Amino acid sequence: MRIVIPSAGLGTRFLPLTRAVPKELLLLGEWPLIHHALLEAEGAGFDSAIIVISPMKRAIRTYFEPAPELERDLAEQGNLAALARLLETQSIARRMQLTFIEQWTRGPGEAVLLSRELTGEDTFAVLLPDDVVPSVDHWRDLQALSRETGAPTLCVRKVPVAEAPRFGMAVCELFSGRLRVRELVEKPPAGHTRSNLSIFGRYVVTQPVLDALADRLAKTTGELQLTEGYAALTDGVPGVFALEFSADSYDCGTPQEFARATTRYAAWSDAGRLAEVR
Repeated sequence: MRIVIPSAGLGTRFLPLTRAVPKELLLLGEWPLIHHALLEAEGAGFDSAIIVISPMKRAIRTYFEPAPELERDLAEQGNLAALARLLETQSIARRMQLTFIEQWTRGPGEAVLLSRELTGEDTFAVLLPDDVVPSVDHWRDLQALSRETGAPTLCVRKVPVAEAPRFGMAVCELFSGRLRVRELVEKPPAGHTRSNLSIFGRYVVTQPVLDALADRLAKTTGELQLTEGYAALTDGVPGVFALEFSADSYDCGTPQEFARATTRYAAWSDAGRLAEVR
């Protein structure tokens, strides 16, 4: 299964910075968010990735491209550590058979539709890079849930109800021992959610989701969220199923959360290095 990483958004919460620097290139520790996304995908066993960018975010493509003159300068200076980091960006792009789609889009829903148009495939994993996740078990479980139910799947996680307006929210119920999604609401107004389960940006998208997204895209002019494709299927068979995500993650979706994530990630990384030394 191929993994799609929608990265064409304007990053409005980070303006004016994102006029010049794509949010996906903000550093969390040693690597930018988009690099962390590929590390997660690779660790989960995916070997092919599509990153969807807009024309104003070509810097993301540049990040992964060869830079012969810079590589030569670093080698001549003996700056081998910097050279190794530079070469690693090209290496992960090769390992993941990285493909770019460069086009203005109307949201992550259209990004996945463009991936179907490019590849002819009708099932994708989708990873939204706002959250950095250093573990990968959720992908195994998410794919297994989709195989077992024959349904599209997504991750959800518990959040304080007061934070619901930041997220898509899922109303779920237990069904044959699994978490079935009954309702999806994108960024509900404060005080108007019936759940504390937010949609966490990890999905297995199937053909019915893509077809529902295509239908929605033809009928609307606004931004197309992935949740719109899923929401169209919640009342049908086999429906939509969710996996509750509870592992550690680093929310980089707003400047405030990104600042907190940077501090937490640095502490986690330092703790890991100390453990290695011991």
